This record gives sequence, C-alpha cells and structure tokens, in this order.
Amino acid sequence: MKHTYTTAAGDISLKTDNDRECLDNILSFACRQNPKRHFIIINKLIGRYTPTAPKIMRETYEQLVDQIKPGASSYVVSLAEAATGLGAGVADSLSKRQNKVYFQHTTRQKIDAKLWFSIDEAHSHAVSHLFYQPKDELLPAITQVKRLILVDDEITTGQTIKQLLNNLIDYLPCLEEVIVTSIINLGGQKSLINSADIGLPIRYVSLVDADLSIEKNPEFNPQLPQHADIKLSTSKASSAVGRRGLAMPYVSELNEIKSANSTIVIADGEHQYIPFLLAEKLEESGVDVVFQSINRSPILPCEVIQNQYKIETESNTAEHYLYNYFPENKSVFVVSEHQYEGLEFADGVKCHPWKS
Repeated sequence: MKHTYTTAAGDISLKTDNDRECLDNILSFACRQNPKRHFIIINKLIGRYTPTAPKIMRETYEQLVDQIKPGASSYVVSLAEAATGLGAGVADSLSKRQNKVYFQHTTRQKIDAKLWFSIDEAHSHAVSHLFYQPKDELLPAITQVKRLILVDDEITTGQTIKQLLNNLIDYLPCLEEVIVTSIINLGGQKSLINSADIGLPIRYVSLVDADLSIEKNPEFNPQLPQHADIKLSTSKASSAVGRRGLAMPYVSELNEIKSANSTIVIADGEHQYIPFLLAEKLEESGVDVVFQSINRSPILPCEVIQNQYKIETESNTAEHYLYNYFPENKSVFVVSEHQYEGLEFADGVKCHPWKS
C-alpha cells in the first residue's frame, strides 16, 4: 500500500504493508527549520513531539522487546537526542526478561571522561555525537557482552547507525549478534547492513517497515532559527544517567512526583529515562499523566505540531523547544538533569528534584 502525506516541504509517500490507521497511530510528518533535510517524522509513541501516556510508551518498548527476545548478555545503545528515552525504555523492558542488560546513549554533552569515539549525523542541524567509555565498574561486563542492540526512533538512510556500529564493534570482541531496532524503518533495502560486512549475524526489528519517497516543493527553503542549538554542550551534566552506561533496570531510589490532578511530566533534552520512570509511577497510582520532552530540534508549526514553546538554555545563547504544550488545568512538573535556572516557564510549573 502507498500512503501520501502532504506537507509544506512536499508530498511524502510511504510504501508499506501497514494500513493507514496503524500508521496514523504511530507517525505523521512535519517540516524542519533545517536546510539539510526539510521533513521530520513525528513519532507519536515516544513523548517527544506529542504528549504521550507512559503506558503507551511502555507498550511500545514491550512490542520491540517481543521481537528482540530475551537472550545472552546485551548492550543496548541508542542515539541522542530523540532515542535516549526509547533506548533506555527498551533496555528497561528487556532487563525484566533476562539478566545482564546494559544501556548507554550517544551524547552532545561534553563531560570529563575518556572518549571512545565520535560520529556525525549528517542530516541533523546538530551534527556531532560523542560516545564515552563506560564507567569503570561496568566496563569489564560491557566489553564481554554477546549481543549489541542498537536503537533509534527511526531509520531513514541507515548511515548514522552504520557509523555507530562500525565504531562499537572494535570495543566488543565477544559479540555474537547485532540487532538493529527502531519504531520506524523507512530506508528499505538500501539502509541494511550486510552481515558479511561485519562478520556477525545481524537482524532488524521495527514496528513499521516502509520505503519512503518525497516529491519536494521547490519553493520550500527553510533556514535554521537564529538561536538554534547546533553545538556540543559544555554545561554541567551527569555521567550517571546513561552517558557512561547503566546496568538495567535503574534501581536507585527516586523522589516520586506527588500529584492528584491530571499531570504533564516534562523531560529535558537527553535526560528522558528518569522522568519517564517518574511519570509511569505516577500513572500507576491512578493519575492521568502524559509525558513530553524539551528538545533542540526546530520544527515549523503545522497540523500535527500545534504550537512551539521556546525555552532558553542556561547560557541564554540558544533555545530549545517544547511542542504541543497544553498545560491548562493540569499540574506540570519539569524533571531536569541538574539545574533549572535556564528553563523559563510560566508561573505554576514545578521543577521536580528527582534525586531522593
């Protein structure tokens, strides 16, 4: 079946076995303010661009793990920024079915630690990704894992995943299998990595497989916003929440969110796993909860992106964004990684300290 989405950037078509109702529950398309790639996939399952119930996010993790299946010791690695929460969620769900699951994500944050390698995400407005050596207490176990599970929210060309895989293999001499995992794989055959090229069995897991084509609108010529965040960050950041590895599931005690009202839990940037756990815990208590995340991707408002809420960073030289933000008659909690001074919200928004 062929499904067409009309955007200001042009008509985007997906050729897939999924029906339109299934696709509409998972994705839509919007336009980037980015001259490199004009469209962006709006994933409705990860709480990044649209408010999402934690139970929907957990169901997504479980569906992917159903395909991954429990197995040997596993290193789950995901890409910043959109997939940090997705990768952690997959690792969390997998760790409830097997032992020895470790998680780590790429980062655009400089920290005081040994760098294993860096990669470039060519189509992004913020190109560079850093990957640090895991923490000393995790390093021996991670370098002995048998399975590498690479996670991204979507695969379009597969080039970033290929870079990540080719770099990681050198540090993981005991690998027996690679599993490339995504909610949406739009690359078709051209995005596939050949097992013969890496000398390891490789398989692909996704909820949507499709071939993408676009008939571009020649009059659509977006430019980056003046204050878009394109650089690596040097602000204070933690190495204990995914940048240098985590043994899954997360077991440290958290300061739970207390609310009896309908609630929005807002994550900040790469710090998505802990806010999700807090949102999920609150939802399990019977409260109506949605999760969404501040992110650095500039997107033009449209039917699926109803508003763009701009947020200054600590340095006040760049801005981040929150999309589809509707706080009316809701309790709102922002769960940031470290400091909240740079996050300027309206009165009534509470900054939640997550460490007990």
